[in-house]
Amino acid sequence: MAFNSRVNARDEMQMLTFSLDDVLYGVNVSQVREVKNFEGVTPVPYAPAYVKGVTNLRGEVIPVIDLRIRFGMVGGTKNDNANIMIIVQDKHPVGIMVDSVMEVLTLPKNDIETNSDSLILNKSEAVLGVAKHDKSLIILLDLLRVASKDGLNMGLNEKGFQIQVDKDQLEQKSI
Repeated sequence: MAFNSRVNARDEMQMLTFSLDDVLYGVNVSQVREVKNFEGVTPVPYAPAYVKGVTNLRGEVIPVIDLRIRFGMVGGTKNDNANIMIIVQDKHPVGIMVDSVMEVLTLPKNDIETNSDSLILNKSEAVLGVAKHDKSLIILLDLLRVASKDGLNMGLNEKGFQIQVDKDQLEQKSI
């Protein structure tokens, strides 16, 4: 019995599902430390457009990324019931703002399409595949890649926690 459950665990994936603009997304549960309700952020001048601002998480200031803006969707998250998924990138927490967090699903790996030839992807290594669940499709993401793409680095310096942006990329975007 124990052997079968170990084999089944390897053949399945647990994912936390969330919605963004009525589209279902999923991430490996191991990438999300916690989920909290959106309680507001403090804007940070000169931060990239997709950085909504910073928030206080039990005494620690963390950046919050608006996933709608990060994905180039029209308008940011306006839902008062929005959630923030807390991930840890390079030992530092980062908030990922989404419309709503749904549930944890356990799906067989054979229900997950990872063949990049069949997916319409353009420079998006953060999209891991598409999962089939009931009659829905769930876009699987690597949130660590979503948070770190385009030169966004999270780190500590002498002044405390800061958002550090690659200046070369900012100059290219402003041209």
